[in-house]
Amino acid sequence: MSERVAAFIVNYNMPERADALAQHIKNTSAHPVDVYLIDNGSDIMPPAENTNVRLEKNVQTTNGWLCGLKAADKKAPYFAYWFLITSAEFVDAADPLTPMVEFLQDNGDAVGIHPALTADSTTAWAHLYDRKTGLPRRTWMIDNIASLYKAEWFDSIGRFDAELVYGWGIDLETCYLARKAGKSLWVDERVQIKKVTDIGYAMDRMNMKAHVRRVNASKNMQAVLSKRYGSMWRNEILGKYRTAEMK
Repeated sequence: MSERVAAFIVNYNMPERADALAQHIKNTSAHPVDVYLIDNGSDIMPPAENTNVRLEKNVQTTNGWLCGLKAADKKAPYFAYWFLITSAEFVDAADPLTPMVEFLQDNGDAVGIHPALTADSTTAWAHLYDRKTGLPRRTWMIDNIASLYKAEWFDSIGRFDAELVYGWGIDLETCYLARKAGKSLWVDERVQIKKVTDIGYAMDRMNMKAHVRRVNASKNMQAVLSKRYGSMWRNEILGKYRTAEMK
């Protein structure tokens, strides 16, 4: 099995933040990693310097990642896939990848891990904030701010659902499938990342208002997941297969 990791950064008009993520990974990682920086049809700003996958038009978040995965499929198999967004930024000069990879390698039932979020991050998921344990802790769900998944398992579930075009719901469904299969998910408080919600919208680079995207994404998630899991899909994929330790 390959030890290499494929890191995927989808960029739409945020080249400086995309390049900062890519360069930090390349400069700090002791673990072998290939960075796939996908330009998602940027039309206000030029592509990031580290771009190596170029899309003609904006296919939104999920399909941007799937295009990156398709590019990675042309290379050797990978041990893990790392999904990052340009709302995320590394907060120190540490190597965030290697500790998380080693944890997945050492724990057979673990299929996903995510850095802890800094206290000044913005998120709807309070369980991802750093609790100052200095250790990995088990959780019920990880967001795709900087999620690292074992590739063999991720491929086995069919990857992300392309119908969830805005990226809403893909984290919930992926983690539901992990819990259902008896696999574990983790927040790694040895490494941290900061998330600034809607930064691209505040900079007027998204060609859409943030509230419009939230409405569109919510409707898309509701339609797709209710079709698959029924009208009570939230109870199913947010509530089932959770234990007390998944706080």
